[in-house]
Amino acid sequence: MKNAITKDDIKKGLKKLGLKKKSIVLVHSSLSSLGKVDGGPMAVIKALIETVGKKGTVMMPYPLGNATIAKVFSSMPGVFRSVHPVHSVSAMGAKAAYLTRDHDKMPTACGKGTPFGKLVDLGGHILLLGVDQDRNTVLHTAEDYADLPYLSEKEFRYVDEKGVEKTIVLKRFPGPHRNSIGMDRIFLEKKIMKMEKIGNAMARLIDARKMIKICLQELKNNPAAFLCENPNCADCVMQRGKIKEARLKKEDFTLSAAGSKVAQEPEEMMKILQGQGIKSIELDTVWGKKIVELSPSEIDILKQTLRNNKFSISGIRSDINRDPISEILQEDIIKEFKRYLDFAQIFDTKYVVVSSFYVLQQDRAIHREKLISLFKSMADIAGKNRITVVVENEPGTFCARSSECGEIIDAVNSPFFKLAFNPANFALVGEKPFLGISPHIRRMGFVFYVNDALFSGEPQLPGYGNAEIKELISILRCWCFSGFFCIKPEIGSGKENFNMAANAFWHLLETM
Repeated sequence: MKNAITKDDIKKGLKKLGLKKKSIVLVHSSLSSLGKVDGGPMAVIKALIETVGKKGTVMMPYPLGNATIAKVFSSMPGVFRSVHPVHSVSAMGAKAAYLTRDHDKMPTACGKGTPFGKLVDLGGHILLLGVDQDRNTVLHTAEDYADLPYLSEKEFRYVDEKGVEKTIVLKRFPGPHRNSIGMDRIFLEKKIMKMEKIGNAMARLIDARKMIKICLQELKNNPAAFLCENPNCADCVMQRGKIKEARLKKEDFTLSAAGSKVAQEPEEMMKILQGQGIKSIELDTVWGKKIVELSPSEIDILKQTLRNNKFSISGIRSDINRDPISEILQEDIIKEFKRYLDFAQIFDTKYVVVSSFYVLQQDRAIHREKLISLFKSMADIAGKNRITVVVENEPGTFCARSSECGEIIDAVNSPFFKLAFNPANFALVGEKPFLGISPHIRRMGFVFYVNDALFSGEPQLPGYGNAEIKELISILRCWCFSGFFCIKPEIGSGKENFNMAANAFWHLLETM
């Protein structure tokens, strides 16, 4: 065949890479990448077998698709195959029986005791023949050993060696997508991989044991090292979210989000939040409706969606107490508050957010006792259901400044009446939420909003304004704060704005 490479050409290339007699090698290959091969796939297989010799071993993934070389190899006499529903391998040579034995008896697909784990233990190599690191199955072994948060349990059915159909539940299962191409540079820098051209294919030979050691260090420093950074790659966004969710389990606080700032459709909202590791929502509106306007069927749908996605509702944000206090009747407010409280019980929430009425400065003294009496009634009613009423500091209301918040909360004097601490709103009234507000006021907080603004009122990402977000988060963590941090972006609503705000929060947390 004109311009075709021969078996001997392939053997020369393999030896130049460093493959030698007695080597144990896992081969991922692409016949088309090699170009024209005199003898086709069998020439490649013979070159591999002759290079490692009778005391060596060649192993390949059992073909699931059009892997031509692996398909021919798996059907050859003397080849052993591991029994496995998803990561079966074929092997020939001195260690073939050992490598393929009891694969289906292992708790994971690629970890200890599997052909891939055994390859590492035996000091074997990985040959990528015309394919890249995305085909390197032993990288799944590194993920398994690192016990990464995005690995999952999955159930599979298969037929064992006796023809009996069985079910297996695999722990630490990889996928659905990863991006391992960047490891090439690291493997070359660490000198554990050699690259040579064989035919038209770029071939890589990697020391499996050294590769695992390097990968474990990389994954320790960055559990997302094998994931891409494309915000539109749903798989990697989801897996990064699982890493963040695991990270949050080390904290005393619960990270929540203002649901209406994210999306109005529950499924979309939860998908976005999962990408940020958040499994708790502060809810006010959904499907364009206030939470208290949902029908019984809509309530059932929302509860089922929450269960399916393993989400909880941290609190309900009400729209009551936002009128001038001079225009309200206490019995009307209590009636409306009870509606929200009913929904808080339906969704098993921890708190209900209220405002503290708009009031002119000169009228504060006139209506002060009326406000305190109303809040005491709310706290008493909520407390019977172990639900906390949280009043948010807002410009123009009774609780605009920190001293006013402290005065009202001290006067109500209830364990079920706390502060929804809004740092951006404190900045809007000219207060520094960390340096300018006493620890006594901060300790009244049950919810701390992660939002930011300049003193001028211009919205900012968390950490870029005058609301001292980083300092607040840091000191609250020192106190082992067990309430809620709720991301409520000042910059606007929607997926893009929310993700920018959430990413800013994660940057702050990781730089503390």
